[in-house]
Amino acid sequence: MKIIKAALLGLLIGFSATLLHNAFEPFGFILSLLLTYLGVLFVGKTFFYLRYQIIASAAWLAVVLRGGTAGVGDELLIYGNTYGNLFLIGGFLTLLVALISGKSYRN
Repeated sequence: MKIIKAALLGLLIGFSATLLHNAFEPFGFILSLLLTYLGVLFVGKTFFYLRYQIIASAAWLAVVLRGGTAGVGDELLIYGNTYGNLFLIGGFLTLLVALISGKSYRN
């Protein structure tokens, strides 16, 4: 059950960050990275183990990658502009920093 909760939290964090990164242009981007970092740390504090943070990070990555690819109607949630590219790279680096800096158990 914790695996499902961690995946759902990762999906929610990824969806919120995806919608927020291009809104209010410099501030939305910063808030989306902050949301990503704090969200992964929250998963670590809630479920205590690194494996749940990794599951949430994988769910975040799945949402963000799906938002960056064109759908059936050629819709995009993450454009190839400056903020979109910075969000993809910076978000992934933020995930790595959150996974490394978390104080969760390494099991």
